[in-house]
Amino acid sequence: MPVKKLKSIFESPGFPDAAGLVNELDPFEIARVLHAFPTEQKTAIFQWLDSEEKQQDVLYETDIESRRELTEALGLAELVPLIETMPADEMADIIQEHSPEEQDEILEKLPQEDARVIKELIHYEEETAGGMMNPDFNRVPHHQLAGDLLMSLIREPGEGHGHYFFVVNDNGKLTGFFKMRDLLHAPANSRADQILRDHLPAVCLEDPFEKVANLMDNEHMSTLPVIDADGIIHGIVTFDDVLRVMQDEASEDIFTMVGTAKVDPFAKKTLSKVKARAPWLMTTFIGGIVSAFILKSFQFQIPEFATILFFVPFVLGLAGNVGIQGATVIVRGLATGDIKDDNLRTVVVSEVSVGIINGALFGIFCGGLISLVAIPLLGVHSILGAAVGVGIVLAVCSAGLVGSLAPLVFIKLKIDPAISTGPVVTVINDIIGLTIYMIASGIIFSMLG
Repeated sequence: MPVKKLKSIFESPGFPDAAGLVNELDPFEIARVLHAFPTEQKTAIFQWLDSEEKQQDVLYETDIESRRELTEALGLAELVPLIETMPADEMADIIQEHSPEEQDEILEKLPQEDARVIKELIHYEEETAGGMMNPDFNRVPHHQLAGDLLMSLIREPGEGHGHYFFVVNDNGKLTGFFKMRDLLHAPANSRADQILRDHLPAVCLEDPFEKVANLMDNEHMSTLPVIDADGIIHGIVTFDDVLRVMQDEASEDIFTMVGTAKVDPFAKKTLSKVKARAPWLMTTFIGGIVSAFILKSFQFQIPEFATILFFVPFVLGLAGNVGIQGATVIVRGLATGDIKDDNLRTVVVSEVSVGIINGALFGIFCGGLISLVAIPLLGVHSILGAAVGVGIVLAVCSAGLVGSLAPLVFIKLKIDPAISTGPVVTVINDIIGLTIYMIASGIIFSMLG
């Protein structure tokens, strides 16, 4: 195990052959376990790496907390020479994590052309095509001959940027693309614009990563060109870029759903975890206080109040599960692109309908069962079954409605819709469900006169 092997280094007096042991490990494995070490040991491990490439891999692939500690330990004077040979998109991701003042300082230390490219990249949000794109790609003038292009690739094999070639006109506008196999099969005297493929899928600079991922999936392409409104190509997005963002977003959504930090919780210190989670737990505390006041207000209004309380967890449990199911389906569909404007209404109506039907089924079944056992087992009037049954139907229906609509409301408010399956909406569902159950019980028991 990498963690055990790295920890064994610091357990030996004087750290004998520490550099050799560290460099036996894969940099990506080191990056994944770096969070398990204190800052001093992280820095030592990083410094023991015997090549700039390994240090770049560890710096880019590790968690954000460890990367922040490493960059602070390095200082900008050492950081800039290290990252300036990294791919532009990776360099931009690291620079974006610094304050605006530090970003300006880093850009001033970079070569002018590199600084210009990085400024363009950090202008876009990380989850967009512009934020993910790599400005280094195979740009081919429309008049270049296939033979000349092939010879340039043979003479300078290290200059290639994948097997996709993007053809541009004299104004830099993208006119088409071809693959390496198209180039190999083309006559040597063919112009680049004569071997283009008919179809040209592309994404715009501001397109979200979900759209990029869906287009890649539909077109079965591992690389897509990124263009502006005038059709000028600015870079390319590759499959690994999209996969990385998708993994980060999926993790963020899952952590948000359960009310933890949006960044990797395994890489945070205990105190940081407490600070990140405490506000979410406070919503539960507030919800509990509100629920207590609701129960207090009905204490003397409902006959058999104590018996009614027996079924509160049951009613709220059913309602909560239905709400979470609806919200999860909507959030997942929005994330994958399966839910769009043209089918959004249909999906929401379907989820609400499912909640209503489930509420009716369980309400009738549970209400009937409780009515049968109310007198012999609980010693109360059989109308208790009606109170619980109606409470379940109404609470589950409201939870289904809230769970299905909450993601859409959060999107309108520009809030991560994943929060709709988290503690906040869960507490809201509990409060609404409890209120409905108590009101329904009060009305039904009042019928006994």
